[in-house]
Order: sequence, then C-alpha cells, then structure tokens
Amino acid sequence: MNRRRAFVGLLANPVVDRHRDAELFGLIRDPRHRADLMGWFSNRLGYRLVVTDTSARLFRLPLGDKVIAPRRLTLTSRRALVLALLAAAAAEDAEDITSTQDLSDRVRVLSGREDTGVAEYDPDRFAERKLFAQAVSLLVSTAALIPADKSGDEQREGWARKTDKVGGTFGVQREMLLRMVDPASLAAALGERGAVVNDSAERFTVMRRLIELPVCLYSDLTEAERAYLIRQRTRVVAWCHEMTGWTVEQRVEGLALIAAEESQTDLPFPRLRAVDFVALMVLGELYRRRDENSVVTEDDLVAAVTEVASAHPKSITAEISAASARRDRTVELLRALDLLRPGLRPRLWQLTPAAARYRDPRILSVTARLEEAE
Repeated sequence: MNRRRAFVGLLANPVVDRHRDAELFGLIRDPRHRADLMGWFSNRLGYRLVVTDTSARLFRLPLGDKVIAPRRLTLTSRRALVLALLAAAAAEDAEDITSTQDLSDRVRVLSGREDTGVAEYDPDRFAERKLFAQAVSLLVSTAALIPADKSGDEQREGWARKTDKVGGTFGVQREMLLRMVDPASLAAALGERGAVVNDSAERFTVMRRLIELPVCLYSDLTEAERAYLIRQRTRVVAWCHEMTGWTVEQRVEGLALIAAEESQTDLPFPRLRAVDFVALMVLGELYRRRDENSVVTEDDLVAAVTEVASAHPKSITAEISAASARRDRTVELLRALDLLRPGLRPRLWQLTPAAARYRDPRILSVTARLEEAE
C-alpha cells in the first residue's frame, strides 16, 4: 500500500522535497520501497528516479523526440518559462537567502547580455513583473526556491503591483536547481535528438499511455506497439495493478486505468462546477448527434452548446455567460480529457470511444452551488 502511494505520489509530484513533502519523501526513501520504485520507473516506463538525502526527482525522459503526457488544461506562457530559466540561472549566483527583487535585478542584467539570446526583461512594466512573479512560483514548485515564510504568494503578488516591495524571501536549493532540466529532455525539446528505437520502446509507450493518459487506444498505437500490448496484455495489466492498485478496464477499443479515488487523478470529471456540468451535457448531446464514425461538425458543437444553455439556464454562471466562452471552455475540457479530438478536416470533431461512458447523463437535484472558478 505505501509503495503504491509513493509511486502515485511521484507521478503527481515529480519533485519531492524532504521538508515540504516529508511524508511522501519518507515513503520514497524507505529501504523497503526505494529499489522497487526505481525499478518500476526505469524498467516499465523508461523514466529515471533520482533520490538523495534531501529530495527525490522523477525525470520523464522522452522516447526519442516525444514525451507522452496528459494534455494540460492551462499552459504556462512561454515568456514566464523563459523568465523562470533566467531566474534559475541567476539564483545559482545569488546568496543562500534571496528575494524576488534580488532575482529580478539579476535577471534584468542577465537578459541584457548579447549572448543570452532572449528579449530583454523590463521590470518597469507591470505585465513583465507579473510574469516574473509566475516564474518565481514555478521555481518554488520545483523546490529550487523554498519560501522563508508562509506569505510568499501574497508577497510575490504585492511585489508585481508595487515597485517599492522586495517580494518574498527564499532559500536557494542549489541541488534542485541542478536537477531542474534533464539533458535528454532538453535535447528533445530543442530538436537535437532524433527518434530512438530499442527493444523497450513498445513497452515504454504502452505503459506510459496507460499510466499517464486517460486511455490507451489500439488505434493510437503503431503496429509493433499493438502487437506488444496484445501479446503482453496480462503482464501489463498485472504491472498496472501492482504499481497503483487501480483497475484496468479492458475494451475492444483499448484499455483504461481507472483510479480508485477522485483525488488520485489530475483531472477528475465531472466536478461540481458549472463548466463541468455544461461540458458533460454538451458531450451527451454530441454523442446523440454523432455519425457512424463518431464524427460531429462544428455546427453540431455550437448547436449543442446553445441547447444546453437553453435547457439548463440556471447552470450558466458569469464565467461562461457568453456563448463563445461556453463553447471554448467546453472544448478545452473535453480535449484535456481526450473525449474530443480535432477531426481529419477543418470544422470536424472526433469523439473518442471513452465518450460513450458519459452518454445520456442523469441529472439529480442538488443543494450545493456550482462553482464558477476552479
């Protein structure tokens, strides 16, 4: 049980700090679990788990030039990522205790160098300061910076709005700074590493699709990958259960790993909020409108969004009061769940086989209020 908790915990939190995540770090470092965890990640998924006296870091190494990972519902802007990398480089030369303002000053100088190759950072602009505050938050999430006090988020937000603030104060974790970027992943991101084919490629692809994605569809696999899954299906199912304790649902179209608890998935659906309700009802309407190939048109999508708003007006909150917002948020969520994909031609959408699980949703009267925000 504890070994499974450590495995699932690392999937959800690939950076584990001894102080910030004491319980999870203890499970990972436990001599009864550590070797098995490293073997599971390495031999079954092709990942690398690095455990030290102060931290644990799971590197999701690419397969050649691609990474199999869930589609993010919200993406960090490229500029914030660039500023985070510059701030990480600046933090290496900073004192053991630094501040948002100190890092900002260092990044301003660093970005102004001709050999840096990025747009110069201008902290006098509010938009840039806000992005830099996000960049610092990213470094905190990777445990490269440890807040010296619990009001770090508030201080960073205050720093972005007021130029006379120093922002939050942080302890610099140099070991985690060095482990932020894996060389193989960086090479793949920069397009400097081509496809790698080896005896484990099919196993890694199949296992990653089952562990990381909502479903592993046979139609998404290459011929060699399908052959591996068909040949080794019993072993694959046993591995998934051993590592997670979850249930593997086997269908004609493929396999799905079903988490035991809602808290164990990165994107539970449907949640008790307006966007999820609308997306669920729209999905049900699209399922009824689909053709024999489970294809719907953009007109079908717009009509379904309109129909749901008309039939359930009390479910429409201010966040999705505009028809365009309802349509965009619905598509965003259904695509993140891999229930809806772009079709082969413009203005066409493809429902995936998993969409059938949500057909004809039954509405129950509830007293809890649907939330407008996540």
